[in-house]
Amino acid sequence: MNVVCYAQNKYPLAVSEYKLDNGFTIWINEDHTQPKVFGAVVVNAGSKDCPNTGIAHYFEHIMFKGTEKIGTTDYNAEKVYLDSIQQKYDELACEKNEIKRKAIQKEINQLTINSAIYVIPNEFNRLITLYGGTDLNAFTSYDMTVYHNVFSPQYIRQWAELNSERLLNPVFRMFQSELETVYEEKNMRSDALGAKALEKGMERYFMPHPYAYPIIGSTENLKNPRLSEMEKFFKDYYVAGNMCLILSGDIHPQEVMPVLEKAFGRIRPGYAPRFSAATPPSFHGQERFNVKIPIPIVKLSAEAWRGVPANDPDELPLQIACKLLSNDNQTGYIDKLMSDSKIMAGGVENGGMDHAGFLAAYVVPKILLQSNSKACKLINAQIERIKKGDFSEETFNDIKLGIKRNYELQLEDISQRTFAMFSLFTQGRSWNDYLENLKRIDGLNKQDIIAIANKYFTDDYLFLKKKTGKYPKDRLQKPGFAPIIPKNAEAQSTYAQQLSQMPVNEMAPRYLDFEKDAHTYQLTPYVNLYCSPNPVNDIFTIKLNFGKGILESNMAEPVSNYLNLLGTDSLSFEQFKEKLQQLGSTMAFSANNNAFILEVKGFDENMEPTLKHVGEFMKGVKGDKKKLKQVVDAQKINNKALIKDPQQVARALTEKVIFGDHSQQLRQLSIAEMKKLKSDTLLEEFRRLTSVACDIHYCGNLDNNKVVEIVKSNFNLNGVNTASNTPYYRPNKAVEKNAVYFINEPNASQSVVVAYVPGEINSDDKSRNTSALFNNYFGSGMSSILFQEIREFRSLAYGVSGNYKLSPNKDRDKQGLLYIALSTQEDKTTDAIKLVDSLLHNMPLRPDKIKVCRQDLINSANNDFPTFREISPKIAELRQKGEMVDPNIQLIKSLPDINMEDIKSFYEKNIQNKPIAYIVVGNSKKIDIEKLKQFGEFKPMKIKDIIHK
Repeated sequence: MNVVCYAQNKYPLAVSEYKLDNGFTIWINEDHTQPKVFGAVVVNAGSKDCPNTGIAHYFEHIMFKGTEKIGTTDYNAEKVYLDSIQQKYDELACEKNEIKRKAIQKEINQLTINSAIYVIPNEFNRLITLYGGTDLNAFTSYDMTVYHNVFSPQYIRQWAELNSERLLNPVFRMFQSELETVYEEKNMRSDALGAKALEKGMERYFMPHPYAYPIIGSTENLKNPRLSEMEKFFKDYYVAGNMCLILSGDIHPQEVMPVLEKAFGRIRPGYAPRFSAATPPSFHGQERFNVKIPIPIVKLSAEAWRGVPANDPDELPLQIACKLLSNDNQTGYIDKLMSDSKIMAGGVENGGMDHAGFLAAYVVPKILLQSNSKACKLINAQIERIKKGDFSEETFNDIKLGIKRNYELQLEDISQRTFAMFSLFTQGRSWNDYLENLKRIDGLNKQDIIAIANKYFTDDYLFLKKKTGKYPKDRLQKPGFAPIIPKNAEAQSTYAQQLSQMPVNEMAPRYLDFEKDAHTYQLTPYVNLYCSPNPVNDIFTIKLNFGKGILESNMAEPVSNYLNLLGTDSLSFEQFKEKLQQLGSTMAFSANNNAFILEVKGFDENMEPTLKHVGEFMKGVKGDKKKLKQVVDAQKINNKALIKDPQQVARALTEKVIFGDHSQQLRQLSIAEMKKLKSDTLLEEFRRLTSVACDIHYCGNLDNNKVVEIVKSNFNLNGVNTASNTPYYRPNKAVEKNAVYFINEPNASQSVVVAYVPGEINSDDKSRNTSALFNNYFGSGMSSILFQEIREFRSLAYGVSGNYKLSPNKDRDKQGLLYIALSTQEDKTTDAIKLVDSLLHNMPLRPDKIKVCRQDLINSANNDFPTFREISPKIAELRQKGEMVDPNIQLIKSLPDINMEDIKSFYEKNIQNKPIAYIVVGNSKKIDIEKLKQFGEFKPMKIKDIIHK
């Protein structure tokens, strides 16, 4: 076994790299800032290795179905049917006659039903949960497939055993239902606004490289899967020399390596086939390509040049060149075009996959008044400035400082850090390469950037132009198969019984300590300052959360958008942003439901001058009519995009049904109202918002007393003089009788379905704790009733979730509500609603699930412990809700006393036999409306009923 260690000056950035005798790679990053471990297995194979087939993505799904040991009561008996199913799928792939295809599919359906006698569904997920795991997931990209989750460190033996076992002999069980689930995923992606345009653009840009094809594969290939080809894919790519285990978190490398070596040392040795593909050809002059997006009036175009792969030496200088055009501080040359109202929007996209990259500049011309060609000329003029070296050394150094800040910020969080490692492994790089790249920034000079800009921003590019229109969608018909319902839903395999014999070092969850995890200073009766240390780097954040947000002020969001475009009475917008950029700092306003937020980031050594500038902005911000028009124009585009997105339409309809006139979308300012706004009106609202009680959150390395001094000297704390209502409670609307609220969306491939049930008041501790266990049992996660019944057994949705939402602790006397959401193929809509309806009226009682549900809540209490920057905001949020200590303490203590009868009683009190409101957004021509009417009074709605435009 080979060992290499890389570190920086602070321990959370140390990475130990190991190579086992079978060729398997292990990277371990020790970080004790949170009581958890992020674990991932990275396979150096993605959609590029099976272009347009979707095999890599299909296989990702299969890896959750278990092995010869996991997920079965009798694999030998099950295998008889599985072998026949594999043969039938290969027959199906060759058969073109539709009648014969349906006959084969029915045979597969019956064989799958027979095999299900032996299946223990979701056993892998259940075992991960029993042994400390949360957030189990996976993804497939062009270059890699990654299986990941978070787990409590005392379960390292079980985690290693499970995640190595799944790599040995995965089994293609329950494939027919998973195939339908992948169809649903493809439908969901095709409904995303602009997704098809992006797919077409990628195809034109990268062809003939495999990156030209969608990761999920073509519809034709999805309909004709060959299990034999998937088996070959596994044998070729899931070998030790092509995989890496990455662990980051609360572990000690020397202690865990013997466990990992034993578990992953048994992975089949070998190396994957060498990847080779045709390089995308150079563009010759201006090549043109149109893409369709169904948003009228708004124009959009882009110029795309050949970029660089992620591991190319030119990647970093090209990134700097792009930041000179557009950056976080909005000081780039293209940013200035926007701030001067010369274009509506614009920017640069620069990114690299493992074997190719992309580079593009895009522009949105001013509505009605500007052509694409005129806007592009302005963009090109700015690019020419970079190519000619028309930027100062000071600006160049400021950009480098900002890039260094962003590099370091990406290393802070366990999950972000590991995501950076994923790409390093598949690119054949080490952790040291990443750290060295950070050092390379200082070595780059102005001439390097000029040379790079001239090398890549040439006269040979692809010109992409948006046309108003839409692409035809591939529609996959409901197959009409019988549901596949395993008989052993809560059974336990022999393997699971053996796993339970492994030793565990018991550890209590780590809870938030409101007094010790962050220091609180009451600066005034309405201002609290929270200070928490930064154990990783020298970057500070300071966040001012004023306790009034969008729910109380329909101007909060427009105000935040407006402020992000303004300067002061002594500095223009550009001058102000340049002052911050010189310090390596950023400032941004935002608004959420319950807060108006100012967030500042920068280096500790520059915190005092940074906050001096920010304080001057707060006191002397100056309005600008042109910038106000930019805010209005941006809102116009947002509104046009919103009504074209079925998910957003469903969200607005749900808000209307649950909250009536208190709906966010109905309370928002219309475009007509925004046009009438005066600058003084918005700035006056800014002053009102910042007069409401404020929590200030500092995270950094300065002495707390120094932070208090800096905050007091730069902010007008006495102007904060109004109590906050946060969290703002909106009463739920009653549902007098069953109803179906429907909006027709003729271009949707899927229907979005929501079920809403107003609940009761749950003011006692027992009921409130029971609600958490009920949610886990009924609606959240892969082991829930909803997931199993709707996705696992019947493939009626890709994603489904349900949650009973309690009122905050401070509003215990207010009622809660149940909310269920799913997306399903249009012709499955009434089937999905019928099933949800039956589950709401007669929830299955499965006592064997309770043990896993309890453990999942314990895991979440530990694994959801916040990052160091989020500790104090979490404490403040809990205090606002009326909590005096971490509520997980009482919840975990109460779990042993909550049983199936308590869950049943909670369900009967809050949900069973209550009227249900269904919200449906979908294509009326593909949905059986008469069947839909059987679920309640049918209430067709219009966009104007739910969105104040």
